[in-house]
Amino acid sequence: TLFLPAVFFFCASVASPFAMMLVLAFITGFVWDARYLQGAVEGMGGMEDVFGTGLDTELAVSGQALPFGLSIALFGVFGTLMQGIRPLFKRGRLELPVLMVGVATFSWLLSQYLIITFLRGSLQFPAGVWTKMITDTLLAMLAAPLIFLLLYSLARLSSYEIKYEGLRYRFDGR
Repeated sequence: TLFLPAVFFFCASVASPFAMMLVLAFITGFVWDARYLQGAVEGMGGMEDVFGTGLDTELAVSGQALPFGLSIALFGVFGTLMQGIRPLFKRGRLELPVLMVGVATFSWLLSQYLIITFLRGSLQFPAGVWTKMITDTLLAMLAAPLIFLLLYSLARLSSYEIKYEGLRYRFDGR
């Protein structure tokens, strides 16, 4: 499964300033929670679509679902992590940003699964969950260069300057 909203957010968090990244984290987390936690409350199977293992059908503990703003907080934390490699992205170096999109995707999925298992009261890691997380991470890393290319194209069309012109020593005295 390619989590396109999450992968697009992780890529956009590298390309946008910090304040805009927080707005994107709020929007992405709100839409994600509204889409998947709604099903978890009604049918107890909203996250089954996310992990696809069939082991996550009991999301609610005594009728309590995951908190609604949890994805907003997780996207904010991992978006802040992605902001640390923004200077490399601005210089046009995409190796580490693509790798970090994979790390952020894996960490996001792992943290969601850990919260689910903690609320259930049983910490277990079946092989299917690890396989699902790793394949989703590899798909995110495969899609990341295409999304970065899309972001560069959108920046060029809107006359937004991505290139880094920060603190630099000039030898000509300017």
